Order: sequence, then C-alpha cells, then structure tokens
Amino acid sequence: MDSRRSTRRRILMLAAGGSLALSAGCINTPTSGPIAVEEPNDCLEQLDDSVPEEEATALSIDGVERQAEANLASKTEAGYACGPQEGMLCGNCTFYIDDKSGDGIGACAVVAGEVRSVDWCGLWQPRDGYGGDGG
Repeated sequence: MDSRRSTRRRILMLAAGGSLALSAGCINTPTSGPIAVEEPNDCLEQLDDSVPEEEATALSIDGVERQAEANLASKTEAGYACGPQEGMLCGNCTFYIDDKSGDGIGACAVVAGEVRSVDWCGLWQPRDGYGGDGG
C-alpha cells in the first residue's frame, strides 16, 4: 500500500512540475499577433545601397581598406544572407566596417551598400587572430 501512495505522489508531483514548466514558458510572450520570424533575405529591404561617408572611407575592423565603389561586389554576387551562418557573421569578418554614423548599421570593405553585423555572406573571412570557425 505504501508503494502505491509513493507512486501516486510522484505522479502528482511530476504533473504539477510539468504544469509549472509549461506555464513558465508562456511568461513574457506576446498575447496578440504572430511572432515575427525573419525570412532568409527580409533584411535586404532595410539596407541602403549606399553607405555614409564615414563608413565609405573607413578601414575594416582588421584594417582592410574599402575597395572603390566600382569594385565592390553586390549583395547578390556575394551571396548575402540575413542572419549568421554556423557562427560566421559580418561582425566577426575581417572585411566588416563598424557603424561610424550612429545608425546601427555598418559597411563592408568588399560588398556594396549597408551591412548588418548579424548577417553573413559568401565572402566571409575570419578576423586576424581568430580561427576559421566563426569564433
């Protein structure tokens, strides 16, 4: 009889714990409208084709000089994608130029237009002193 009570208590405790865990996951979630999920290239519409002068003439985070406008790859040619790729992102790329204008968006030494630090492209190269694994 004691083993039946013990089993029943365990089941009730597990059920109560599971209910708490499920309801805790609902805290701070929006109650109206769908949760916005960024599609692979939704960010491209937010990025200008030109960059502020402060970034157009700046060096990358590794000191790489920005190429002449005519020599920059387009985002399409570079395979630009919204979001990181296996830990690789513009913000940890040797070609990334940090935001200098205060708008929160940077540039690239080899890709035309504005570039977000959280995105990635096929021209990604690790920063000096870092390995090739995005770290």
